[in-house]
Amino acid sequence: MKRVVSLLVVVAVVMTFVGVSLAQRGAGPVQYPIGVDPAKAQQYCKEIQPLWQKDLQLRGELLTLWAQQNPDWNAIKQKEQERVSLKVDMQKKAYEMGLPYGSGGKRALNIRRICGW
Repeated sequence: MKRVVSLLVVVAVVMTFVGVSLAQRGAGPVQYPIGVDPAKAQQYCKEIQPLWQKDLQLRGELLTLWAQQNPDWNAIKQKEQERVSLKVDMQKKAYEMGLPYGSGGKRALNIRRICGW
């Protein structure tokens, strides 16, 4: 009986910490990187939303192609090239608007966090 009670106490404590940490992850307003104008960032989000949706569509198509018994490598190559082109277009748009750009590091703009996608 003591083991069951102590196990339940440990599980309750762990679940409390997990719940608190998950709740804090999404808490609070959007925090823009230093030097980023929120109005420009929101305008950027509106302008690249079609590109972002196309990228999601291509990602799904790629997963389907990869899951096939005999993958069509030419189709996979074409979809990957389209995705890279879309990413470069989004980075170019960010650069033109004076926002951080790039695929990571200091030059990157966290699109999902800023745009809320």
